[in-house]
Amino acid sequence: MAEASDGEDARCGWLLDAHDEDGPAVRECGATLHFTETGFHCDHGHSHTDAETRHAQGWDYAHDETEASLLGRAGVIGIGMDGNPF
Repeated sequence: MAEASDGEDARCGWLLDAHDEDGPAVRECGATLHFTETGFHCDHGHSHTDAETRHAQGWDYAHDETEASLLGRAGVIGIGMDGNPF
């Protein structure tokens, strides 16, 4: 996922599967971002929690079950990008 900036017109960089005239593709969400004390969310429901907050709460994003297992060995809860634990 692309990093967000505090610009006036910040847009969501969440990558989505799409199709175009050449077949499968990837595109950015592009919805307006809203910044919070702990990260940001967009008008289409994507959200991101900053690293400091994740660390303080004892969890981090995991790409898959293997990464979640490795995080677990370090005492960190692995959470998927959908917000659910593995």
